[in-house]
Amino acid sequence: MVITVRDWEQTEQQLSEIRERYQHVAVPEQADRYILAGMAEARRRQMRTQRLHRIGWSALTACVLMLGLVFSIRLSPAVAAYVSRVPGLKPLVELIQYDKGLQMAAQHGLTQQVGRSAVRGKVSFTVDQVLMDQKRMLIVYTIKNAEPGHVTKLEKLELYDPEGNQLKAGFSWSHKPADKEAVVSQNKLDVYWQDDVPIPDRITAKVTLSVDNQVWEPLSVDIPIDKSTYADLTEKVYPVNKTVIVDGQAITVERVTVYPTQTEVAIRFDPKNSKRIFGFDNLRLVNEEGESFAFWGNGVSSHSVDEDSVVYYLESSYFTPPEKLYVTADGIRALDKENLHVVIDAKTGRLLQAPDDRLRVEALRQNEDVVGLDLALRVEEGDLHQLHPLVRDLYDDRGNEYEHVQGTSYAYGGVQYFGELFKRKTEKGVPSTYRFTLSDYPAKLNGDFTVGIK
Repeated sequence: MVITVRDWEQTEQQLSEIRERYQHVAVPEQADRYILAGMAEARRRQMRTQRLHRIGWSALTACVLMLGLVFSIRLSPAVAAYVSRVPGLKPLVELIQYDKGLQMAAQHGLTQQVGRSAVRGKVSFTVDQVLMDQKRMLIVYTIKNAEPGHVTKLEKLELYDPEGNQLKAGFSWSHKPADKEAVVSQNKLDVYWQDDVPIPDRITAKVTLSVDNQVWEPLSVDIPIDKSTYADLTEKVYPVNKTVIVDGQAITVERVTVYPTQTEVAIRFDPKNSKRIFGFDNLRLVNEEGESFAFWGNGVSSHSVDEDSVVYYLESSYFTPPEKLYVTADGIRALDKENLHVVIDAKTGRLLQAPDDRLRVEALRQNEDVVGLDLALRVEEGDLHQLHPLVRDLYDDRGNEYEHVQGTSYAYGGVQYFGELFKRKTEKGVPSTYRFTLSDYPAKLNGDFTVGIK
């Protein structure tokens, strides 16, 4: 079913009187604060076990646990009321309520009904809808286990073209809290296409599920793709090439590219900068009315083109073109390049080198070829829930190679805690020191960051 703009407008008109009635209802003074706090906490719990799967796109990075964001439901009541009446679209409303760009894309007919399933025993996986353009595909799916008392989860996804070639793309999704009594669970996963990947007319999704942590053999679901839904919606490119100096560091906004499902902001850092810039706090686009288009809070927030160039993903303003547009941020995380390295004594677990005294080693666990590293980082209150991974690659003084297996993080009492697990892949002797280069750190540049785009 295609939802037309006229349908939306008629429904908005029909429900305008209902909205008027509720605008004059007295609300307790603190209600907004309590509601937003509750929503933020619920969102944080849902995102605890997010994972990112990468295929052939090593530069793709996951945004993990963006707990500091305060989310609000932006979905228009009239839009929600209309879509909830359309069979099969109610889950989509709930799943995209934090991304205004996807809301507008759904409103403008970019949702394709699929309704195809794969079944094994009492378990089925159904692709309900896809919402997509040439850069991003949101898959809304349903997992059903007809026998209650089991936890069934999505573990892995691979996409193939009709010739059986695996499509290169990045994937991200979050697990909802497990409920053994739930027979049906609905969720979404994001697919991020590489620039050079042609999207076929039919995609085969090979889906790996687990039941009670027992991983099954993959199921296959064919997804027909109607590219005509977005074929005429070409990207809008704003060449910028403006450089600003913040705290002595040169930052260039190269361009902004707006697609129906997302916005890409390409930023380059001068290699001659004395500091390594890790990222921005609450990077966003702002139009002439003060409306913001920020990262939607779950999934992939950016990918690195090279050491000094990054593309950031934000909500789309495609269907609400602005008269004026600015890119801005609340802060810029950066550290002197000479302070990027951390060295740990392999025998005692003592820090031999660190950027400052806020970082400490809570535990160093070594068991044959497995190394576990627990770190604690004291932070300001405003940074407490901005959990950015500190470690990506581990090295030692013997030249051994390590594979990162798992990372966890949480915040409590003014301290961020990180747990990292590595597997040693070579046998070049017992190390006396471990070292890694910080991939992020809550040190800030002094100064504001705002660049005019349009």
